Amino acid sequence: MPSRLTYAGAVAILGGPEPFGEGAGPRDVRVGVVRHGGWVAGGIAESVRGFGRHERSARLQAAHVVLVVAALFEELDGPPHLVEGEGTLIERLVPVPVPLPGPDLPYDSELKNWVFASASHLGCQVSGLDQRVVARCDAVRRRLAVEVPEFGLWGDSDGAPATARGLKRLEELLLLAGSGRDPGRHRDALATAYRADLERPVLGGDAGEVLLPALGAAYLDPRFRVRSAGPGARPADEKWWSGAEVRTDLADFLAAYLTTTQAAEAPMLLLGQPGAGKSSLTRILAGRLPAGDFFACRVPLREVPAEAGVQDQIELALRREVGETVSWAELSRDAALPVILLDGFDELLQATGLHQSDYLQQVAKFQEREARLGRPVAVLVTTRVAVADRARLPSGALAVRLEPFDDAQIGRWLAVWNRTNARLKPLTADVVLRFRALAEQPLLLLMLALYDATDSALQDGAATLDDGQLYERLLTSFAEREVRRVHAGQPDAVVAGLVQQELLRLSVVAFAMFHRLRLWVTERELDDDLAGLGITPSRPGRTEAFRSPLTAGQEVVGRFFFIQRAQAFQDGQTLATYEFLHATFGEYLVARLVVQAVRDTEAREAAGTLPLRLGAANDDDLLRSLLGFTPLTARATVLPFLAGLLDGADRDRLRVWLAGRTAEAVTQPHYVPSRYQPIGKRADHWMATYSYNLMILTLACGGELRASGLFSRAKDPAAWLRNSALQWQAAVPGGMWMDAMEVLKVTRDWRDGRRDIVLELALDWTRDLPDGLNVYWMNGMESQRSDLPFTAAVELPPAVRSMRLTNRLSDDLLLHALEPMIRRMPAALTQFSAPDEWFHTSVANTLVRMWLAESPQELDAAYADALFAAIDTPAASGHIAHLMLDSLRANAHRLSAFRVRSIIRDLMDAATFSSADASSALRTLTESGAADGPQNVELVSRLEALIET
Repeated sequence: MPSRLTYAGAVAILGGPEPFGEGAGPRDVRVGVVRHGGWVAGGIAESVRGFGRHERSARLQAAHVVLVVAALFEELDGPPHLVEGEGTLIERLVPVPVPLPGPDLPYDSELKNWVFASASHLGCQVSGLDQRVVARCDAVRRRLAVEVPEFGLWGDSDGAPATARGLKRLEELLLLAGSGRDPGRHRDALATAYRADLERPVLGGDAGEVLLPALGAAYLDPRFRVRSAGPGARPADEKWWSGAEVRTDLADFLAAYLTTTQAAEAPMLLLGQPGAGKSSLTRILAGRLPAGDFFACRVPLREVPAEAGVQDQIELALRREVGETVSWAELSRDAALPVILLDGFDELLQATGLHQSDYLQQVAKFQEREARLGRPVAVLVTTRVAVADRARLPSGALAVRLEPFDDAQIGRWLAVWNRTNARLKPLTADVVLRFRALAEQPLLLLMLALYDATDSALQDGAATLDDGQLYERLLTSFAEREVRRVHAGQPDAVVAGLVQQELLRLSVVAFAMFHRLRLWVTERELDDDLAGLGITPSRPGRTEAFRSPLTAGQEVVGRFFFIQRAQAFQDGQTLATYEFLHATFGEYLVARLVVQAVRDTEAREAAGTLPLRLGAANDDDLLRSLLGFTPLTARATVLPFLAGLLDGADRDRLRVWLAGRTAEAVTQPHYVPSRYQPIGKRADHWMATYSYNLMILTLACGGELRASGLFSRAKDPAAWLRNSALQWQAAVPGGMWMDAMEVLKVTRDWRDGRRDIVLELALDWTRDLPDGLNVYWMNGMESQRSDLPFTAAVELPPAVRSMRLTNRLSDDLLLHALEPMIRRMPAALTQFSAPDEWFHTSVANTLVRMWLAESPQELDAAYADALFAAIDTPAASGHIAHLMLDSLRANAHRLSAFRVRSIIRDLMDAATFSSADASSALRTLTESGAADGPQNVELVSRLEALIET
């Protein structure tokens, strides 16, 4: 919602002559308002000359309000109605505040709403007035924009050029609206440092022979969405953004924002996914803002104490940048508008482990204090989308979300890359778009380009690579690059082994996140996990000066730019967390390490060799260490990766081996304590999770897994598998169990006279329900060649109590639906009848089908089955007859008269009719016309006799 200003307030800000006297009449008021608007328009350029950025913006906004009110009065069809009341005439004239131009909403629609409200207050004709006022204001704005560029910036943007990059347009627009003032010493030093950053490579570190484009050249102005936000905003929720259009005019948007007073009223929250370019945007902004009118200060929150106040964080960042202690109060007294870029709010949250829900409120209070002291300040705060809801946004804040690259942006970025590396084979958009999930994030697109820079690796294999194969090549390529850098001169045979060790360590990082059900892990947690698996730093720690040697966790993640390190200082300590730029990298590494452990363990058992050890502390095989904590189905992408990695020449052999391991785990479970304890886990849940994951791995090899194969000696393998499934369900957290059911196909079968269950993997899962239940299987009857009824061997009261005890929502929903029937005629659930020897069904099932039948054929068949149910269930026949008659009366029009008569006649023979039942049947016959004719006299007479008795 844009800020607003009253006409009286605008006149007071501008000063100068009053538009009219206190005793002026309607015509004098109209003439005075119009004349005052002309006076403001004629002298506005000169009246703002020499003012600082914020004061200039305030005066221009006041001028805008005066000009809007003047346009309204010029377009009125008659003199205004002057309302009596409290306050001066100028205060009563147009009390509805005028909306000020803002960067987030189309101004014309806001202005039209204001015109309607103001014209109504003035008692003037409204029809067509809004369009005339908007047109006049637009003409005035365009004329004034020649001398005062801000009026052009505040108009509805026509969109930025398709080739906008590096926010050059922002700098150009702000220079047009600039004062031309010289910056002070510190501001000039900061601006010089920030501008030099634009010429540095887009990514730090050693890229080898590959040339990295400069930040200013490679940064493409991103697409974005913007919404006004406040305490109830949910910027982490995709639905919250659904009404905000995607925009391409970021430079115009920022120019309009920074030249209005709105920028100093509340912080702007800048959101994006990992790798979207949030930090790069703050670097670009710091380098592009003209130092004569803006005092840019970039504050990487990872480098300042988390518990420090906002001002202290700013001063610490300034000291790091200019190399001397500077006073915020002294610097901010200048006429330039301070623009504070707080980069990495998500790091502050993640690394400290605190919700920090009031941090943005602290920022807003800092802005309020500075405004009271005459030192207005604009603040932009960057954060990842995923944690944006962990901070309550203050009123008046704007939320801006960076959008992924579209195809055109990907093509333009590749053009910059190809120009920079002209000696390489050009990388084209059609190649990288095969992996859109990576290509649409700038940093991950850079990763693809770096991978392709070695022998055009991406281009040569793009047509045949699936995601898993690409990740394998990408990760191996970057691991090899780091190994050759750190272990220069090693022969290729040694390098290959070192590369696998690097990937092993990366996989442990991935498992550290996977086990904790998070997309990140703290440095302490990672060090503990590595130590638990016996992994130590690959080289002895060497220190410089008084610095501590790197831990194993710091070493493994510090080498790879696709692992993001979030950092915060708190209470004198550096707290750090790690996260993959693309979560699927971690999920692939989880699957990769599991499959490697499967192959290694199977090979050891087959060959009888010594176990592969991660380190001295690893006394148990790696597979057992990894599989007992978290179900492999906890992340949807892990299972497809497992299936792909297991799809090799040894797949059948591994399936047999895994099936044997699964059988052992469910029939002879045992728990062996280990130093590797990423999360706390009950021993029984650990054993259940271990066997569950072995089952999933068996299925990932393809084919089926039978209960009779797992429990070969059991009389009822299905019952044994049911017990294991209950243990799995107890061990699998929350809704993950239902998620797991989405990838399992469960078929009930018989084998060798025993009930069996067949499990298969169903990666092409749909929401279709499974086939209907086999009543003979569920009742333990292999075949039923009889039309005799039978009763299920279950007592409902204890069964219901058991369901209440287990309190599963799915059970409760079914129980809730059937509870009326259970209480009224419990036999309906346990009694099975059959119209022939091949088809038994419960009474309850028959009645539900009768109620829900859609076609006349379905209805006719359901009535036939219900008749048999009434015959076979004497204890409930009266209830069944009553329900059938109610249904028949409502549906008789869908059946023939002959069928209606036959149903009633057969039902009278099958069940005892009460007087009420006979009355209902007679009404049905009469209303449907089935009682007509001499052939029905006998049936009608029987019913009338029952009614009389």
